[in-house]
Amino acid sequence: MWFKKNPAGGPDNVERLRVRRPVEIIIGSTGKVANTKAMVEGVAERKKKNPQKYDPIFKQAENLALAGRKALENYDLKKVGELMNENHRLLQEIGVSSKELDMLVDLARKQGAFGAKLTGGGGGGCMFALTPTKTLQETVAQAIEKAGYEVLRTKIGVEKL
Repeated sequence: MWFKKNPAGGPDNVERLRVRRPVEIIIGSTGKVANTKAMVEGVAERKKKNPQKYDPIFKQAENLALAGRKALENYDLKKVGELMNENHRLLQEIGVSSKELDMLVDLARKQGAFGAKLTGGGGGGCMFALTPTKTLQETVAQAIEKAGYEVLRTKIGVEKL
């Protein structure tokens, strides 16, 4: 899905993206529940106090999202992974990652995931990794489970039945 909030307060833009064929991913859970509202408010407060730091980071994140959409539409999964990794670095920079999320992201990358990043509001919760092929998906999933965390094996780009 491609989501863009309407700054004027009207209806948001939600678009369904298509990929050439389904792609395996994993979702790893830290087992910690974070307060998304508090995380978002914290970022908003820091951004308000220090716009010269945060405005360029948010612009970079927007550019990464646009490049990610294009790479996904072109089925350039290596590029998608690189952009995910860069996005995670930006999320670390704005203070929404956690040691558990960073550990799971690093573990997934070391096992060969094309890219990995936190998902949701951060502070805990989940990360996801791009693991095209069942073999790579299983390798990354087993490493995360061996480390004591829960994993969901799934795919993106699956058509409705």
